[in-house]
Amino acid sequence: MRALLFSALLGACLSVSFLSVQANASVSPTGQQWQGQGVVQKIAPQSVVIQHEAIPALKWPAMTMPFALSADVDLRAIKPGEQVTFTLVRAGDGFQIISLTPLR
Repeated sequence: MRALLFSALLGACLSVSFLSVQANASVSPTGQQWQGQGVVQKIAPQSVVIQHEAIPALKWPAMTMPFALSADVDLRAIKPGEQVTFTLVRAGDGFQIISLTPLR
């Protein structure tokens, strides 16, 4: 019984990992990009939380939200509390930042 439960849990974990990788791989088939500006609230290895201004092209009001990061984004020059501009593309069911630049 334990072996069956362990196998089911392992299978579920691997499925979720595969879906997550697959979602990141399907980036903006239309090539459409959107620009935003805001303040970095939190930085994680593969994501960033930004309190951004309205993005009219997406019909988004100003809000604070997390974004996945493209592998090409270099976070070494970015700190929480810093104002940034960013470029978004569709990635799976969400959006991904492909460019993140501090405003100095």
